[in-house]
Amino acid sequence: MNEEEKYLFDLRGFIVLKNVLQEPQIQDLSQRLESFREHNTSPILGSDRTTFRNEHDPAWSSASLLELGGSYLDLIDLPIIAPYLETLLGKHYRLDHDYAKIDNKMPKNEKTLYLHGGGQGSGGPADLVGPSDGGQCFYRYSNGRFFNGLVAVAFELDDVDQRDGGFACIPGSHKSNIGLPAAWRHSKTQAEVPHFVEQVAASAGDAIIFTEACAHGTIPWQGAPDRQRRTLFYKYCPHAVAWSPCYYNSNNYPDITSNQQKMLMPPSAYGPHTATENIWQKAQDEQLELQRLRAELAEMKATR
Repeated sequence: MNEEEKYLFDLRGFIVLKNVLQEPQIQDLSQRLESFREHNTSPILGSDRTTFRNEHDPAWSSASLLELGGSYLDLIDLPIIAPYLETLLGKHYRLDHDYAKIDNKMPKNEKTLYLHGGGQGSGGPADLVGPSDGGQCFYRYSNGRFFNGLVAVAFELDDVDQRDGGFACIPGSHKSNIGLPAAWRHSKTQAEVPHFVEQVAASAGDAIIFTEACAHGTIPWQGAPDRQRRTLFYKYCPHAVAWSPCYYNSNNYPDITSNQQKMLMPPSAYGPHTATENIWQKAQDEQLELQRLRAELAEMKATR
């Protein structure tokens, strides 16, 4: 992360990295996503959940884009992104959750800009994710180091032009000492969006890196009917911090590297460490055994 990028991130709360994904990666990500969408019409896919989709959902680990395999696994620790995350989060950080958002498929009643985050501990009960948001999604810069509670990397699979809609934020709001006024949180149309909100244009293959402390949201999609915005969000925390109530189970992804396994560990003040890795592996194995026993019990009941 060069000095210009550090300056702009500290000033604005986000930066745009050009051509992070190459064409073969974009094609692989797109093909796997579209194949999945043939059987799942949800506008938001991935592990960003706080409720069960059905009674069979495991409580300890949730559905994830990583299940699509291929390039989705590569994004866990993409070499071009890793140095930025280490600068912004420190040496030990973890993938907290992931999801994909397809804007032209959002239900009509959800096509609204909802600004959330922003300020130094100013989330409060009115914010999107509850009263802990302002404290956990923090931002600081001190003694030559960045400190962030949650950093998002948004990979764009399609061109998103100015005025199309999509990701938007209030530049600089990550350093505000005052909470975002309630009257500015909701905008049902682009015409209602406050003038100080910036919609961030990006091309397919670009990545937007932003701190969750920056007030942000999604401007209602106004692109042509035959176009869409498909964005993959991978969100990272310092290793001792968690935003999502759900954790990853690396047993579900046998093809990942040892470094990627460490990136999927649950939060711990110790970070990746022999003791914590052993505890985590035991917990994952126990979950796998529980799933096996439940399946065995269900089969026994079915044959009675």
